[in-house]
Amino acid sequence: MPPSYTQLVPISELAPGEVATIRNEIVRGMMAIAMSQLNIGADKIVVRDIRPKADLDYTYEDWAEVTGTTVNAYETMSTGTMGKDKWMGFYGVKDDPDSVSCTAIKFNIGGNDRAIWLLQSLNELDGMVGICPSGVIIPQNAPYTISRWVRSINATTRLVLKGVIVERRGLVVSP
Repeated sequence: MPPSYTQLVPISELAPGEVATIRNEIVRGMMAIAMSQLNIGADKIVVRDIRPKADLDYTYEDWAEVTGTTVNAYETMSTGTMGKDKWMGFYGVKDDPDSVSCTAIKFNIGGNDRAIWLLQSLNELDGMVGICPSGVIIPQNAPYTISRWVRSINATTRLVLKGVIVERRGLVVSP
């Protein structure tokens, strides 16, 4: 079995167009799972952006700055159970170059740590963007916790998780 590549790659280390290829492969995989489990065709599936507040019960509707309240520990960004007929996939992150108080993001899915993305390897020249070639997928009905490692108490940070939702048409969007 090949290894699981859950590391973040600074965006400048990827070839032009590679980010789109990674994102599209993750979307295709999520769509295949959704179509199989729901027994429906692609025309009944919607792929959309993640809404931080509505989909992740995040504090704000955008990826606003948040202040860490712990030090040298993981602090929960979002926790819950993924909805029925809904899959969420993450393929990258954009960190805040002005505040590096958070140095890692951990994805716990179904009670297991699935990925820990270290943010310190990201480069300011790249806008602090990292891409995960394998992505991280939260399946329907799965409990999850997304946490950030906080280095500095009361310091703000702004992490933008790059990802998509694949769901049955009509749950949120009915184009």
